[in-house]
Amino acid sequence: MSIKSLKLFAALLFAVITIGLTSCSKDNELSANEEIEAITTETEAFVDESLFRIQESGNMGRFGCYELVFPITIDFADSSSATVNSYEELIEAIRSYKEANPDATEKPALSYPIEVINEDGELIAINNREELRELRRACPKNFFGTKGHRGHRKRACACFRLVYPLTLQFPDGSTADATDRAELKSLVRTWKAENPDATERPELVFPIDVLMEDGTTMSVDSKEALRELKQSCSEEEE
Repeated sequence: MSIKSLKLFAALLFAVITIGLTSCSKDNELSANEEIEAITTETEAFVDESLFRIQESGNMGRFGCYELVFPITIDFADSSSATVNSYEELIEAIRSYKEANPDATEKPALSYPIEVINEDGELIAINNREELRELRRACPKNFFGTKGHRGHRKRACACFRLVYPLTLQFPDGSTADATDRAELKSLVRTWKAENPDATERPELVFPIDVLMEDGTTMSVDSKEALRELKQSCSEEEE
């Protein structure tokens, strides 16, 4: 074989090897991108189902009868926990946990006690899962029975958030002021502990101001107005 032929053969061989390496590189890059996309999809599905289960357990949030009083604490399967001040923080906490634990399948659960507000402005202290089930059964709304968890993180929000300070009235007619969420939760828990068998509940003293999802503040002057507000949120299904 002539020197010229050898040079031509070597050039062709180099070209074939280069093309092969480039193809492998592109395949590896595509595979890596597909893997990242799959992990992201799995993480968001975990977030969706976790949020759905938490809200469904008590018919809470924008489409339910009750609003969670934040902060709340959630427990994860690895015995860790996270305390969050809003649904936005709740979403990020669940997402961070799943990213750190990609093989995790067990969903986080509420840590008790928790407090919720019903459509009449009553503050309800809930000490365990059974009490939450009973509260859920008292709610006639069936959003969670007709919807799936897919994409739920986009609608897992509160109808409104309380604006502090506010006044709480107890069944005996006494009142107390709460300057923030922690103080409100403390007042409700203390009353519950001292009156475990009471059927009446502490309630908000109207008028109250609430912060809506779009950032606007609304004044609510009665129980009837609060019910109407909750109903309007429930009708805004996406």
